[in-house]
Amino acid sequence: MAQLTAQPRIARRSIVEIVVDRVWRFFCSVRAAVYEIAFLGILVLIGTLRGSSVPNTIANRVPGTDALAKHWYAWDVFHSTLFVLLLTLISVAIAICTINRAPGLWKAIADPTVTTSHGFLRSADVNAHFELPAVSNSVAEVASTTMKHRGYRVLTTERNDEVHLYADRFRYSKLGTFPFHLALILILVGGIVGARYGFRDKEFIIPEGSITPLQHGTDISVGLTDFQDIYNQDGSPAEYRSNLVIYDHGQPVKSGSIIVNHPIKYHGITFYQSSFGQAVSLRVTDSEGRELYNDSTAMGILQSQLNPDAPAGRVDLPVANASVIIIGPDNDPANTPEKDTLNLHSGEMFIQVRSKDLPAGQMPPSAIVTQGDTVQLGGLNVEFVRERQFTLLQVAKNPGIPIFWIAALLLVGGLAIVFYFPHRRIRGIISRTGSGASMLLAPMAKRDWSGQREFLRLCDDLKDALGTNPVIKNQKPTDLESGAEDGVPAVSTAAI
Repeated sequence: MAQLTAQPRIARRSIVEIVVDRVWRFFCSVRAAVYEIAFLGILVLIGTLRGSSVPNTIANRVPGTDALAKHWYAWDVFHSTLFVLLLTLISVAIAICTINRAPGLWKAIADPTVTTSHGFLRSADVNAHFELPAVSNSVAEVASTTMKHRGYRVLTTERNDEVHLYADRFRYSKLGTFPFHLALILILVGGIVGARYGFRDKEFIIPEGSITPLQHGTDISVGLTDFQDIYNQDGSPAEYRSNLVIYDHGQPVKSGSIIVNHPIKYHGITFYQSSFGQAVSLRVTDSEGRELYNDSTAMGILQSQLNPDAPAGRVDLPVANASVIIIGPDNDPANTPEKDTLNLHSGEMFIQVRSKDLPAGQMPPSAIVTQGDTVQLGGLNVEFVRERQFTLLQVAKNPGIPIFWIAALLLVGGLAIVFYFPHRRIRGIISRTGSGASMLLAPMAKRDWSGQREFLRLCDDLKDALGTNPVIKNQKPTDLESGAEDGVPAVSTAAI
């Protein structure tokens, strides 16, 4: 009767183990990493071109792409949820890949493989063969002592009556890749923090004498106490300076002057001087004398439909359910003078009150007002107080900047460790011969010319310690002293 043999039971993995394994494999996949980086590059390109004329150019040249261009300009890629999720995905992938390779890297540092083969040593780009009258054990001791003097860690083991030798130095420099990987993760984290909690306002306008709220989820306001502009003889601006006061929760917390390339900072928010322009100061009251508006508004942000060269501004009055439109004198009277139907002079403003309760088809009341005068329009009293200037600032906050600095230090530090303290490794076999012993050494330095030169210098020290010239095999004769060729004893490599 046939005997039945017990078959070992194969443990079945749970659903959780299978899912974790597949997720882990996905994050360690090189193909997935390529797709993620390519998609990130596309998003960065889209976000960068958003601030250029490219979308508008495409809309003008390709029919039916007007809606695409509008969505392109409206989509803030770098603050979008998709961009943040992609950066998070890549950060997690880098972290998991680093964790995945850490055990193998540490084993290579703490417990390297000592044994090797004659075939590997003979096929190396560079090797050194020593023939010695001494026994193999004494040769191993002398070689180990010499290598340790040059900072190498030496490990030996016996196998088949041969001594296998492994020597390395700067072994912990292999850990320099971890600060580098951590730096990459921090760069992505900094991008996530900046995209989620940062902002950049390229057109933050403050009329002279006014206080403008910064918004962007802050309780900060900025006041322009004074604006100064200096011009060259040809009329071009030489310098413009804004004297600012920063308010936090309505209280002044910082003041200072800014010019181009000399910003002012407060709690991680940087205010850059960008440009300036014309402003007008108005005071608006209702028929009962209640003040509805007493501030300055920027001119030139809007333009008159009839005359594009005329700067215009707008003041909304929600309490009166109306808006005040202000149009200034033509900035370029020589350009299409037929469009300048207002013919305003310096010190004059065209003011129009547009009420939402105005019947359809009825023209809004308007008038030309001289500086210092008051006009009654649509039940409102509008006083043209004076002409002023406004400053145009760029305001930016990026809370990820400190993270970027830490990442930069780790990145430079990791690269410096890897490149300035490279991991040098040498393998060898010491064999017994009829007349003594032979030692064959080779560096693990394929396409590493500096590592090969270091090995040749070590051979010089071993030659002096062992009292014999090695036979050097080298695919780059120029690395050896003139006259040394493959298979010919090398005399000295001290000049290398």
